[in-house]
Amino acid sequence: MSSGSEISYHSRATSNGTIGSVLEGDVTIDRLSQTHNLFGESILMMAVQNERPDLLRYLLSLNEYYPPSVVLDDINNEDTTLFSAAVQLGHTELINIVLDFATTSASKERLIEYFAQQDIWGRSCAHYLFHAPFLISRIGKLVSWRQKDKNGQTPLFALCRSYDHVHYREMVDAGLDAATEAQGDGLPLHIDDHVDAKGNTLLHIVNDPQLAIRVLQQCDVDVNATNEKKFTPLMVASKYGRLDMVRTLFVDARVDVAARELRSLTAVELAKDDDIRNKIDDLALFSMPPAADARITGVVRAFFVEDATIRLVLKSAAPADHLSYTVTTSRRNLSDFEHLGNLLALENPASWIPAVAGVRSPFQIPSKPSRAVLRDIQTRADWFLKIMLNHPTFATHEMLWEFFLVPDIQLGMMEQRSNLKAETRAEKVREEYEPVKDVREVEQFVDHAREMVRSVNYSTKSVARRVNSIAVVASDLHDASALLHRAVSTLPFLPPVYIAALESYVRTIAPMQSNPYGIFHSTFLASQSTIQALLSALSRPPAQIAQISAARKSAERNYNSLTRSTRWPLGLLDDTRQRLNEEREEKARQSQEQVDDLGRELRYSQQVVAGELAGWQDLHEKMGRRAIKDFAKGMVIQERLRLDGMMRALRRLREGKAELERASASLASVSGQPGTSQSTHEGMGTDAGEGASSASSRVGDEVANGAGF
Repeated sequence: MSSGSEISYHSRATSNGTIGSVLEGDVTIDRLSQTHNLFGESILMMAVQNERPDLLRYLLSLNEYYPPSVVLDDINNEDTTLFSAAVQLGHTELINIVLDFATTSASKERLIEYFAQQDIWGRSCAHYLFHAPFLISRIGKLVSWRQKDKNGQTPLFALCRSYDHVHYREMVDAGLDAATEAQGDGLPLHIDDHVDAKGNTLLHIVNDPQLAIRVLQQCDVDVNATNEKKFTPLMVASKYGRLDMVRTLFVDARVDVAARELRSLTAVELAKDDDIRNKIDDLALFSMPPAADARITGVVRAFFVEDATIRLVLKSAAPADHLSYTVTTSRRNLSDFEHLGNLLALENPASWIPAVAGVRSPFQIPSKPSRAVLRDIQTRADWFLKIMLNHPTFATHEMLWEFFLVPDIQLGMMEQRSNLKAETRAEKVREEYEPVKDVREVEQFVDHAREMVRSVNYSTKSVARRVNSIAVVASDLHDASALLHRAVSTLPFLPPVYIAALESYVRTIAPMQSNPYGIFHSTFLASQSTIQALLSALSRPPAQIAQISAARKSAERNYNSLTRSTRWPLGLLDDTRQRLNEEREEKARQSQEQVDDLGRELRYSQQVVAGELAGWQDLHEKMGRRAIKDFAKGMVIQERLRLDGMMRALRRLREGKAELERASASLASVSGQPGTSQSTHEGMGTDAGEGASSASSRVGDEVANGAGF
């Protein structure tokens, strides 16, 4: 290189030629003012990077060498502007100097363009506002809050991720206000505009419960949105131990607490800390309706154990005072529930007890146990416990209360005690009850009761079948829509925004795990189990009546044989005849005693069934009313969620159509031809997808204009 070269010093390494050069052409003020170092930094940028506000103020005052156009176009090798560099340093004086210069020397449109300029990572100055939160109120209306970097993060997303900021809550609050105002449509903030490349929304990343409450209440947000791992915000909060966030999300009625990720794990199963898992169980307990005495009891969770068995977590909360509860936790096997039902039936054979056994084993495939069956077992066990606590006979039974209040129970002692109670009950029946002489009254009562209960059983089954059919149809609708989206996404002429809107609609109609249809169906199945148990209890008196009839016939035969004359001569085999007559008399007496005992048992069974029938009717009515109320409430919440999702999809369609129309108009103005020209169609084809032909683009244009959205 010649020492007299007129080549600029931009990015030029030092050499003997440059060191020894004393030519005036290389060191003029004009040329030195535009010099850049190896990093592409100008003198202005060096002043910013070295935090020299006095030098920067002096240089900016030299309008002859640093006019506004040069200052606003000044970037380094990373495409960072002066203002963005000052914001990244968080130097207040430097920021104010550059900002004052830009606002006084540039128009509003040029300012918006300047603030939106992105570096090599796709970030503008707004992505670094967490270094200077005071700027949010000053330039919040001028920055693009929906602009995304290479990771898909918006400036508001970056603010929400600055967890260690001293004024985190105030900063994010200001960002939410600015982003909502900059939206310009007067609607709540659209959270779906602030989703990163991994599918995380603001609810996934925010860790302050007050900010989460504001997003839930004041923003347009999908509370059950999933990221690329199918994690909902509740799952993320549970996995990372954010207990306050878990509590905030759990109490929102819109949140699907039973949602599953790719491995079919729920939020409570993703928790790595037992304390967090226990707290979530407490939240699940307090979401259940309390009993008349304000006590809340239920099965909150079921999990697999390494020995190929399952455990059911039982919790019971009793009010200690008006502000606190005392919570008791115990763990039981499914066999413990079955054993409890058998012991209660042993003590009270005439009472109705719903069946808890008979479910499928979740270990049909040992290497991959079925979590769906596990949840079904949990639901059945929970309803069994709730029904027994509202049972007219067993609601105050000591064994039932010990089952969920005593952590360690001894089944042997429970069985021994039940056997003693069964013997005491039998003695009490023999001593205190009079046998039934006329069984026809009992038959009439039982027949009438069975007919009444059978009609209710038929209606309950009919409703349960219809609700299950509706749930299946809703699931089929989502599957069909997903298949439609998969097929439509292969159309090369369709603009991507329409495919994205259809995908948003498919997500909207996806059924939740805790959907109202499933809850209503499980409630009616539990109600039907009580009906089946009552029918079984009502079938006991007819069986006893049949036994009484058989015993009476046996006694009559024995008595008739005593009075029957013998054909043997008198005096022959008298001892044998005497012994046979005594045996017949003993059999007749035993048969009569059996008839009397069965008559007492029949009277006992009649009184118990008649007494429990009224209690069952009251329980059935309460369960039905509660199921209908919860179903109506759940459907309102679900349909509101779907309406909000459809509105978001419609908004995407409108925005996409507006962008297509603007692109078509700009291409038409550049080419000087109408929007149906070949160049316009090629532009549409490029926007719709790579490699689309002009004919396909023409079809896409017609589809876009004819959609009518």
